[in-house]
Amino acid sequence: MTKNILKKAIRSLLIVAAITPIASYATAYTPAKFGNAVETLGKQITLPTSFGEGVKTVAVYCQADVMTTGNINSVNCYENSPLVSMQNVTESALKSATFEPATIDGKAVPVRMQMRVVYSLGGTQAPIVLLPNLGTLQAQYGTHYFAPQERLDTNDWYANYTGKERGDGKLFFAEGKMTRVMANVEANGKVETVSTLEAALRKKADADSIESSLKKSKFIPGFVQDKPTAMHYIAVVNYQK
Repeated sequence: MTKNILKKAIRSLLIVAAITPIASYATAYTPAKFGNAVETLGKQITLPTSFGEGVKTVAVYCQADVMTTGNINSVNCYENSPLVSMQNVTESALKSATFEPATIDGKAVPVRMQMRVVYSLGGTQAPIVLLPNLGTLQAQYGTHYFAPQERLDTNDWYANYTGKERGDGKLFFAEGKMTRVMANVEANGKVETVSTLEAALRKKADADSIESSLKKSKFIPGFVQDKPTAMHYIAVVNYQK
């Protein structure tokens, strides 16, 4: 009888050992990266001799859909009304660049990536610098952290918002009124909480629709020094006339 009990105990331990690696398995994420984008921008863009008196640096804020091929499906850029606009040339150059796609467990997935393109005249900084974030968490994580990237192979919050909810806001920043909704994205890419930061033109219903859509979204999490990190993501629509 003792021998039978011992056999059962060993069998149970073997089953636990077999199950444990599966239970402890963690999904491996990598965010979309810039590929040849810096090189492409350098070849296609000629910097002006001046951005305006005393202005040495101009930043263009962009959002692009990076496909599994690394190609850009769409790109929207915004700048804070500089004397010399770099928005259109930046959008044009990014469309012809090839990025490195995001991956989940080694498989490429399409994502919506946010980035800054920083142009500098003189000084020690390179003429063109690409940063994989909009800078909202720069004080906390430095300049080179990767902001969360929304997965486009699942529920795309903007498509859901404009489709089922019939929202009329245009994607990303622009001149005029805006609605901004923040999602807290965990290190596993799941949305933990959402909250409205700004509901333009009293469009509370629009903000509610974006909140509802964001709750269904999944992300490549934010990264700091190659480590997945919980951080916020801000969904923005603007109401252009």
